Amino acid sequence: MPPNDAISAPFHSSARRQILPPGPLNDPAPVPPPSPTHGSYHWVFERAMSAALIPLTIAPFAAGSLNPVMDALLCAGIIIHSHIGFQSVIIDYVPDKRLPKTRAFFWWALRAATVVAAIGFFEFETNDVGVTEAIKRIWTAKRKEDSYVEPVLRGVA
Repeated sequence: MPPNDAISAPFHSSARRQILPPGPLNDPAPVPPPSPTHGSYHWVFERAMSAALIPLTIAPFAAGSLNPVMDALLCAGIIIHSHIGFQSVIIDYVPDKRLPKTRAFFWWALRAATVVAAIGFFEFETNDVGVTEAIKRIWTAKRKEDSYVEPVLRGVA
């Protein structure tokens, strides 16, 4: 009777991979020294940025003034908040040990997207009406009647 490896070998398309890491298996994982502030500054900054976006979003419309400084602060807040949010997604869902090249790609893609969004906001702020004015115009826009449909329907009838 042939050995089990000879029977199952034709059904495997890849080489054997070692499941466990090399070395002694009973050694404990190294534990970093505890630090009460590890990660707390980042967490506090995330929450402060999220909380700061609430008045930055409401203030220009509630006060009735469209100030370029408020627009710039709102755009910067949106950029920072978005960058931190996507950074957390990459940290949580793209493991560094298992997918180092994929994680590096996502880091660079996030950086590039942040720069592109910042340039887009800058261009919109300097060469157009600005974010808060654009939102104000969208909210107060009157709906046009479907006048382009009427001549077609009149010609048919």
